[in-house]
Amino acid sequence: MAHFSLKGFFRLVRLPVSVAVTFSAFTAWVLFTGSLTMTWILPVTGIFILAAGASALNQYQEREFDARMERTRIRPIPVGAITPCAALIVSLLLIFSGLILLFFFAGLTCFIMGLFNISWYNGLYTWLKRRSAFAVVPGALTGAVPVMMGWSAAGGGIFDPPVIFLSLFLFFWQMPHFWLLMLKYGDDYRKAGYPVLPDLFTDEQIKRLIMVWLAAASSVSLFMILFGFFSIPLTAVLLLVVNLLLLVMVFHELFRAPVIRYRRIFFAANLFMLLVMGFLLADRLL
Repeated sequence: MAHFSLKGFFRLVRLPVSVAVTFSAFTAWVLFTGSLTMTWILPVTGIFILAAGASALNQYQEREFDARMERTRIRPIPVGAITPCAALIVSLLLIFSGLILLFFFAGLTCFIMGLFNISWYNGLYTWLKRRSAFAVVPGALTGAVPVMMGWSAAGGGIFDPPVIFLSLFLFFWQMPHFWLLMLKYGDDYRKAGYPVLPDLFTDEQIKRLIMVWLAAASSVSLFMILFGFFSIPLTAVLLLVVNLLLLVMVFHELFRAPVIRYRRIFFAANLFMLLVMGFLLADRLL
């Protein structure tokens, strides 16, 4: 614990992932309210702290597996930057603090969904990924729930069409990310003792899965245009262009390029998600 730093803390809570989760909740909040009043700060902060706590708890749960994998062996617990006990205490403090904020400032529905997401991610998904290569399918639900949390905290119903579409988009979008990890780090996961998709499907079949799920995410974003979620023509046109560029580029990288450039596909997929969210925000606020 003596060598634990702010950088180590950020790695423990997986700051980029926690920020992405928070951004999706923030987007849902703005989509419902149509404004940037400061009332979003405490509820969305609660979602961020809860996501950070879930990530820290996940690293505590998977510390032995992380130590066996090249991709994760530099995380704070495997390298000894923080003890497992200290990481557990940090994670539980963050989770408790996040839930307190949600209970008092985001409403009962958002609080219950926060409890559900923690149980689903750190309970079912973390247990299931050690037993099934398909754990990522139910696991992707944890990336869609924060959107509903942000929407609910702003006063919306969790079955309102806009939040359903946005949640589906994020659910489908996560699959290509997981499948790409399996293509790139399949041997690493296998060495750590995880069941992996390459044991069940060929690389070509996994590539097709990536393309299908990415096309599904793209289709959901385009349905947002058809159902009137975009009122400014420019944002709708930009969304169409971004979808076309993404699908063409990923298809080329997966099926035409001599070597798959995973980093390029990851970057494009992440940028696509951010641009869809950005276009929604811009359309709602301008």
